Amino acid sequence: MNKLENTNSNSSLQEERIDINELFDILWNGKRQIITIASVFFLVAVIYSLSQPNIYKSSASLSVVEAPGQSRGSSLLSGFGGMGLGVAEFGVKGPRYVNTVRSRGFFKHLIEVDEDFYPKLLATESYDEKSKKTIFNSDVYDEVNKKWLVEEPHYLDGYTAYMGKIGISYHQERHIIDISAEHASPVVAKELLDSIITEADRLLRKFDLERSNESLEYLTDAIGNQQQLALRNAMNDMIMEQLENQMMTKIGPNYIIDIVDPPYVPLKRLRPNRTFICLSAGLAGLVIGMLFVLMRNFRGIRIKQAP
Repeated sequence: MNKLENTNSNSSLQEERIDINELFDILWNGKRQIITIASVFFLVAVIYSLSQPNIYKSSASLSVVEAPGQSRGSSLLSGFGGMGLGVAEFGVKGPRYVNTVRSRGFFKHLIEVDEDFYPKLLATESYDEKSKKTIFNSDVYDEVNKKWLVEEPHYLDGYTAYMGKIGISYHQERHIIDISAEHASPVVAKELLDSIITEADRLLRKFDLERSNESLEYLTDAIGNQQQLALRNAMNDMIMEQLENQMMTKIGPNYIIDIVDPPYVPLKRLRPNRTFICLSAGLAGLVIGMLFVLMRNFRGIRIKQAP
């Protein structure tokens, strides 16, 4: 009985070796087809990767400035409801800054105050690494006269491109904002980032100053008509806090953020990774070529089943 089992086992192994040998023979005989298919995939990948523009990424890290008197303002608000106008906004600077940068309103404001921002975003064609010059699409925008040669895109259409190129996130535990910009030109990537960082901070500074002025005007009028001593003292504290907030809005180059790691001109492209694309396509072509040869010779492969 054991001799019969050993005989069957040896026969099965021999048949498997024969099948594997036939498999390799088929692949070897079809090596030209396999190499041709892999070469076609590789060449197509080369052409595709070369047709893709280089994309560069500039990034920066921003530290959120702590609001003065934040805890005191919060306690006053909790004790007297909505009387502390304009105080609560100073406790959410980080999220406010991020949401401002992401908003359609800010994007519309940005392209209105910075006339170069919109063309840089939408009309850039490529970047000449030798001359270090950004090349605009001459059919779309006249760089010399700063004039659109076609109908200027609606800001909502531009906003889609803007959100596709800008990345921003807020790390609450560290009070750090990471922001980045991607573009076909490394120089423009940095310039877009500079404009966004500066203008968002300036806009929020202006808004908070206006709100603080409104709060001071209200509190100054209200305190004269208030007879209760406790409320008068609370309003005095609010007035002092608003004066402190106004001082913070008027001093220093930055209001909401301090620049920890400034934007830079990247030296290396972010994408495309042409080497990876070509090698991946070549490997895929090799596998497909092998499958093609095996399928073509499928009837010639002997399939053995175990007894």
